Amino acid sequence: MSTHEPGERRLERLEHVSGYSERNIEILSGEVAELNRIISALTKRLSQLESRLIELNERVGEEPPNVPPPHSAGPDIPKDPL
Repeated sequence: MSTHEPGERRLERLEHVSGYSERNIEILSGEVAELNRIISALTKRLSQLESRLIELNERVGEEPPNVPPPHSAGPDIPKDPL
């Protein structure tokens, strides 16, 4: 046994740990990139839904069309006047 062997083992172990850490960083970086893509898509969709909700809320005050209910239609009145 040489006197440098324990230091060499320690260096080798640190190199292995460093390699695993680099691989984990690459994996996590990919995951973060994917999550950012998903968040961007969801943010865009949320914005579209908010715009649609605002549009629908503005139309709530409008008068609904005057359509008689289907059960009140007589034989000469079509059940679906639209």
